Amino acid sequence: MLGEGSRQPEPWEGRVELGQQIVTVAVPSFPVVQVTFADGYKASFDFGERLNRLSIMEPLRDPDLFATAHPGSNGGSLEWISKEGEEIDFCADTLRMEAEGIWDPITREWKV
Repeated sequence: MLGEGSRQPEPWEGRVELGQQIVTVAVPSFPVVQVTFADGYKASFDFGERLNRLSIMEPLRDPDLFATAHPGSNGGSLEWISKEGEEIDFCADTLRMEAEGIWDPITREWKV
């Protein structure tokens, strides 16, 4: 096909598969979440900096709400439901890319 050879691969291609599924979530201590993916890969995420920097995360500054983290969207996300019923979620694919060192959620930059 025309132009097929000139296509630049996405930064995640060949490094992580899309369609990740989260099967278990644990909150051992505030603000850390441990996630197990369907393939058995386990990762811990410290949400401290995100809680301090991102206003959208304000409801999760409540340790009791933070402790309610669970798989959402049939495992396609890490999710919390605020007291007002609003979802706060993170895509499983993005979390896997972060865990594998491909994506930095704070700088919002790809790591090569």
